[in-house]
Amino acid sequence: MIGRIGGLLALVAVVGAVGCGVAPEPGGADGSSAGGASGSGGVVFVGFDGSPPLVQALREGTIQGLVLQNPQRMGYLGVKTLIDHLEGREVEAEVSTGETLATPENMDEPEIAALLNPEKLEHGANASLSGEKTRTWRVMVIPKGTTHEFWQTIHAGAKKAADEMDAEILWKGPQKEDDRQQQIELVQNAIALGVDGIVLAPLDARALVGPVEQAVDRGIPVVIIDSALNSDKPVSYVATDNYNGGALAARRLGELLEGQGRAILLRYAVGSASTEQREQGFLDTMQSAFPEVTFVSDDQYAGATAATALEKSQQLVTRYRGQVDGIFAPNESSTFGMLRALEGAGMLKGSQ
Repeated sequence: MIGRIGGLLALVAVVGAVGCGVAPEPGGADGSSAGGASGSGGVVFVGFDGSPPLVQALREGTIQGLVLQNPQRMGYLGVKTLIDHLEGREVEAEVSTGETLATPENMDEPEIAALLNPEKLEHGANASLSGEKTRTWRVMVIPKGTTHEFWQTIHAGAKKAADEMDAEILWKGPQKEDDRQQQIELVQNAIALGVDGIVLAPLDARALVGPVEQAVDRGIPVVIIDSALNSDKPVSYVATDNYNGGALAARRLGELLEGQGRAILLRYAVGSASTEQREQGFLDTMQSAFPEVTFVSDDQYAGATAATALEKSQQLVTRYRGQVDGIFAPNESSTFGMLRALEGAGMLKGSQ
């Protein structure tokens, strides 16, 4: 789903009033809000990140936009930057991997189609934790989790860079994207193994500072990917410009809402720098560019899994049905959860 520069998904969604093909009157008995998408015959939905269900929804027109990262490039440059540093080459302190808005209209363009259908690699190390090093460099890559397809694409990029640069990868991550303690233990394990370097997507911008700085103090360089860390000890930070990703989503949402209506911000998780930056970019852009869009909820969190995201999304959809025109949620699993909740409620545009 990175950090600032953070399988299933993130999201920006626009929820219109529910109708049976008849546009509700503003402020009508069904609770519809005035303006925005309330009379458009269903939900207008913009999301963050891609996965097969989201790509299919984009093609069907039930999602009108997806802000895409380039996780394969992120994984590739994370490992390449680390090895460049190990081999004495100068590296940049921050490396942006780009962000792109996909729509039903442009999704078949070659560059966007490649981002919507990236190469993936099933999770698993291509080197043994206990075996002898077989290449020049041994690198531990620690993602935020191992359930999202986003990380399988990160893995594919990391493996490609390792193969090109005579390195082997120890790929280990928590199963769920809220297990900070397990991620801390994985960094500590990497230190104990004496790996040549670590590529880390920190689950928490603060909780991982101590272990990372301990690694650096032991002579093990660290490159941060996806989501920022509150430390100046890492060699480099390789990630999406998440603030701009949130801004892209806001502009798409605001245009679809025609600059007015009511919205929900469904947050992801406390301490996740990447999604917090997307949320802030979204809010700032909505406020400055679309000041007539107001928020009915902006303090709810989807949680670390698609199941918790679905539960929270169902609560929001039930509570604000007919009263909201737009929703933003900032990662893969929250996008998927909201998609399923809106499908279940019969609120998706084009499905009525």
